[in-house]
Amino acid sequence: MNLETICPNLSALTTAVANLVYKDLSKDERLSNIQPQFENNCGVLYLSAQKAKDQPVAFIPLPHSKDIDFELVKTMQQQLRPSHIYVAIIDNTGNILYYQITEGFCEK
Repeated sequence: MNLETICPNLSALTTAVANLVYKDLSKDERLSNIQPQFENNCGVLYLSAQKAKDQPVAFIPLPHSKDIDFELVKTMQQQLRPSHIYVAIIDNTGNILYYQITEGFCEK
């Protein structure tokens, strides 16, 4: 996966996190056509894929050290509808936690 062609100005951290998520998703046989994408309106790198039954999904890779911007997630939900949105949070040991974001998700 070459992220330079999608967005040449990505930080090293964003690139590393996206590559880890891509490698992990590539092992999931339920997913196909995994592609890096860049949402220009939000300035967000995400990975799009197809799940079984042609359900589009999108994965937003995030390092655990950054807060989740819930307004950004809400905007991504609107931009990528009807995709199911997942936040992929990577900790400093390389573990990845996937959270599906549903409609109406908000910060409390």
